[in-house]
Amino acid sequence: MAASTTVNAREALAQWWQLRSRPERQVLIAVGAVVALALAWLIVWQPLERDSERLTRRLANDRAALADARRASDEIAGLARAAAPIAADPRAALDSVLAAQNLRTAASAIERVDDDRVRVTLDRIGVDALTALLDALQRDARLRAVEVVATARVETGLVRADLTLTR
Repeated sequence: MAASTTVNAREALAQWWQLRSRPERQVLIAVGAVVALALAWLIVWQPLERDSERLTRRLANDRAALADARRASDEIAGLARAAAPIAADPRAALDSVLAAQNLRTAASAIERVDDDRVRVTLDRIGVDALTALLDALQRDARLRAVEVVATARVETGLVRADLTLTR
């Protein structure tokens, strides 16, 4: 049944087309061509143009981000080159930071655990001074704390600190 209606519709369209005069057919072909061009412009050309403009803006943003990343990378590399050389002996680096922080007398015991680790005991140190010392050790001597035991003292704000530092 569906095949016969398709054939009938096709025959009816062919008959309708044959009944039109030559100028009417030319006008219908021209109108069809204009409609096809308008649809192609709306469906294909405009989205391509929009995407092209969007990608152009995105490319400019990506280039700016890449330039910022390269600038930051160059700055990081410059900072790494300008960084103070690391002392071969962690004990010497620790001594220089303790002297710079005026905590040389607070260190009651300094012992070397192995080639890369040092254990320090500070009998009386303020909590703020301890955090400043740990920061300076990390920043200046490239020593980081792997173990910190801080025991509160009777005096407010003071602790006894046992530090194990390593490279």
